[in-house]
Amino acid sequence: MRLHRANINNNNRHQFNQNIIQHIYDSTIWQQAKSVAIYLPFGGEADISILSKADKMIYLPAIKGENMQFQIWNNQITFETLNYGLKQPTFVDGLNQDPIDLYLMPLVGFDSKGNRLGMGGGFYDRYFAESHKGVKAGVAYQCQQVEQLPSDPWDVKIQHIFTEQGHHEF
Repeated sequence: MRLHRANINNNNRHQFNQNIIQHIYDSTIWQQAKSVAIYLPFGGEADISILSKADKMIYLPAIKGENMQFQIWNNQITFETLNYGLKQPTFVDGLNQDPIDLYLMPLVGFDSKGNRLGMGGGFYDRYFAESHKGVKAGVAYQCQQVEQLPSDPWDVKIQHIFTEQGHHEF
């Protein structure tokens, strides 16, 4: 799945990203959300960072150890680059987590039942296990869909997926 994503040529990748962004803008879940968590692309993930310019409260994930938090993207945010090259906000110990309406999550793979395969750290699964509400939507290229992914009881399913081909609700 990572190989399929990595093999998308730059011209197609740019067009696919534009299509994904348009599908997000056109969706009711985006239009109704006041606060949205996005991500900074890493390792060939779909680039939706332009959404940071929307008239919404935009949040970015930050990880430390096994913990993840979402910080509002504003002028005061500071960034760091982790060992493996991921750029993120500097983790703030004791941060009071704001409620977020919509989570747009990167993924490595997904299936037709809403199962998602992340990078393997379990950050989103642990985060949502703490009863954080909000719509959970995956963002990926269509080539990342597989017939079936294994799932464990602690795996958090996505409720929506956005690809260059459209928006699907599970």
